[in-house]
Amino acid sequence: MFDQTIDPIDSCGCGDTGYLTTRTVPIDLVHGVGRIDKVPVYHCNSKVCEQFTLPPIVSRRLDDIAEEMERDQSTEAVYTWNSHQEQSLDPLQRSNEQTHLQAFTLQFASREYADAHVVQIVPGLEVFFQSTLEDTEYYLLRYEPDTRTDGIWFSFLKFYYEEPEFTYENFLEWSEEGHLKEIGRITLDEVEDTLTDEFGD
Repeated sequence: MFDQTIDPIDSCGCGDTGYLTTRTVPIDLVHGVGRIDKVPVYHCNSKVCEQFTLPPIVSRRLDDIAEEMERDQSTEAVYTWNSHQEQSLDPLQRSNEQTHLQAFTLQFASREYADAHVVQIVPGLEVFFQSTLEDTEYYLLRYEPDTRTDGIWFSFLKFYYEEPEFTYENFLEWSEEGHLKEIGRITLDEVEDTLTDEFGD
């Protein structure tokens, strides 16, 4: 069920381009109106726009969460990918790892550090940061599938992007010319400490 990926860009409910972020979503329950925090949505990033679009896989998961809330008679919940974090083996292991990576990368939505903030997320694959000290300075945390080593690994890269607006489509075309400099490779457990060391709290 969770082997699908979420595209980083789709359309906002207002019709403009929607960028993946997270927000609190109201939900109708049998026992009243509830809310679910940290739901992945597409939004145009306009502060005056209150509309958004849900990725299909997220809509299906919201139905499951609503059922859990009705069973528990609760009105608040936090979006999670699944109700239990069991580690499966065999063919399901890859699917579970991808699900875990999507949840891990989406937790960075709208995150800000002292010296950088998140500008784009590609769920399960990449997180882009822009420096608050230098507008053209960017960093990229990219998942690196490697069958030769155990664990989940990321490459941490730096690049300078001088276009007036950062968009994922333009980045893909631009990065083919090889402008990325690798700072290092880190494990999943080292990500938070590395980002804090690089950007501050």
